[in-house]
Amino acid sequence: TNLLALNAGVEAARAGDAGKGFAVVASEVRALAQRSAEAAKEIKALISASTEQVAQGVSLVGETGAALQGIVAKVAEIDSLVTEIATSAQEQAVGLNEVNAAVNQMDQITQQNAAMVEETTAATHALKGQAAELARLMAGFSVGQADAPPPVRRAPVRAVVARSAVGGRALARKREPAPDADSWEEF
Repeated sequence: TNLLALNAGVEAARAGDAGKGFAVVASEVRALAQRSAEAAKEIKALISASTEQVAQGVSLVGETGAALQGIVAKVAEIDSLVTEIATSAQEQAVGLNEVNAAVNQMDQITQQNAAMVEETTAATHALKGQAAELARLMAGFSVGQADAPPPVRRAPVRAVVARSAVGGRALARKREPAPDADSWEEF
């Protein structure tokens, strides 16, 4: 375009006064061609800058993709660890429930043992009282002594009540009065 404008200017100069209008148009065409060349250079510079920026953007997008893949991998690791922790916590809960059940069972057995000890203690005390009463009653008998004074007469015992610690029932036993000295010798 610049060459055409230059040629048109040369032709207008040869034409003289008749080519003056043509020379003005040629001058304007040459100015337009220069402005178009400058605009083309600016556009080329902008395209080059845009190309560089797009390349940098592509690079950044690639880095972002790699970072996202790393994040996804870390999230998968964390998920695996959380799953292991949850499994471990569930196993511990099961173990704690088993320990709790064992402790409850031991408590029940301890309570049963305590009740049995109380029953045994009560039975022992009752047996001790009965043994003391039997010893007292046996002291009233004389065996193998013909010259011994007659036994002391005691009032008849009506009933002895003993409580069974196991069943808790009262057992009443009626005792016979002590035999006379005469009837004892006959025996």
